[in-house]
Amino acid sequence: MNAQKSPVSRNPSRHKFSDVRLGDEARFIRSWLENPKVAGAIAPSGRFLARALAQCVNPVAPGPIIELGPGTGPVTQALLARGVPRSRLVLVEYEKSFCALLARKFPGVKIVSGDAYHLADTLKGVLDEQPSAVVSSLPLLTAPEHDRLTLLRQAFDLMGENGRFVQFTYGVKSPVPNHLGDSLHLRIQALAPIWLNIPPARIYIYRRSSNPTLHKPPPDVIDELLRMSRQAAQEIREEFSEARARIVANGRRR
Repeated sequence: MNAQKSPVSRNPSRHKFSDVRLGDEARFIRSWLENPKVAGAIAPSGRFLARALAQCVNPVAPGPIIELGPGTGPVTQALLARGVPRSRLVLVEYEKSFCALLARKFPGVKIVSGDAYHLADTLKGVLDEQPSAVVSSLPLLTAPEHDRLTLLRQAFDLMGENGRFVQFTYGVKSPVPNHLGDSLHLRIQALAPIWLNIPPARIYIYRRSSNPTLHKPPPDVIDELLRMSRQAAQEIREEFSEARARIVANGRRR
């Protein structure tokens, strides 16, 4: 008797990605349960949010790009896809288990195990030149205002006048209130909410007030977000169509 053949997936890569994604989510949930203030969220950033964050940096600007709180690496992956060279990406992660995971997933990317809220000490001796941007997934809303202020001050001391600090939040307001931004002479730029992320998120960009490029989002950011929204809508329609076809096929077999 011939052994029964298991059904062959039409797209094995999708299932492989799903397995990896589920593994990352399990790690993230465990980290969140152990220390919710450090993890900040119960799940990693969604792909639309990760891509939107990556669009906020210039991949060819001189200097390294610092990522704070990369977790399991969805934003890291988006930054690499954006064109940021591995040699210019520096990840600062507090959880040692995530550091080991990131090292396996992203060979060639510099990973620093340390506290992002003590950024100057954590990156001491790591950088050879001024960073062009800091991309943060830290849960700033759970941190005291003093710690937020200290983090921003250290980041801009490292980056200089032309740097940008990119932060996302699930809150309805900027994680850095205006009075804190004013004390550092920062201007705050809010991008449109990322409704396709679960839960919806919003991105804020902080720059020195002397930087004249702040006043409106770069056109490439807006264009890419619109393109991502259209692509997401198409993917959702295709998934519904596939699900409907499977239901109909299963009903006929019965």
